[in-house]
Amino acid sequence: MTAMPAEQATAVAVRPTLRLVAAPASAPPYDDEPGPRTPLRLVTPLVGFPEALPYDDDAWLAASRTPTAELPAAQDFARVLLQGVVEVLAGVRPLKQLQRDTTLELYARLSEALSTRPVPRGNRPALQAVRSLHVQARPEGVAEVCATIRRGSRLVALALRLEGQDGRWRCTDLVGV
Repeated sequence: MTAMPAEQATAVAVRPTLRLVAAPASAPPYDDEPGPRTPLRLVTPLVGFPEALPYDDDAWLAASRTPTAELPAAQDFARVLLQGVVEVLAGVRPLKQLQRDTTLELYARLSEALSTRPVPRGNRPALQAVRSLHVQARPEGVAEVCATIRRGSRLVALALRLEGQDGRWRCTDLVGV
């Protein structure tokens, strides 16, 4: 064993010891406790902004519909999305990467469906995994897509519904996974 230099030996000896400190007893008030209630304000108002803004949670969560004419080509979006779905199913891409392009409900369904089956760890699917793609777009911002994809040596049919929300396409339903 080698000897420790003097400055290291004093540095080790000078370190304070850890001590246990009790946490202060505090708990949020319960709904049935009496007392004055003040509404919580999560953000401070902006200067020069009208104070009487409608704070409706449903309005903030609701996405505004975008017509098809103001959206990019649905076929390009669907091809990229389906390639991502194929890679998620193959286990080479995390499901989280599809969250931006799907609605919360569809993302939850996909997450639940993928959690019940084993995740295969294989090779990355070919870039030509999406074999054929047919898009039927309507002017109100809805596109219905059917496609065949290659999964290994098999061809699988998928159908999905795209809706224009907040200036971009979002997948709201996916059948065949």
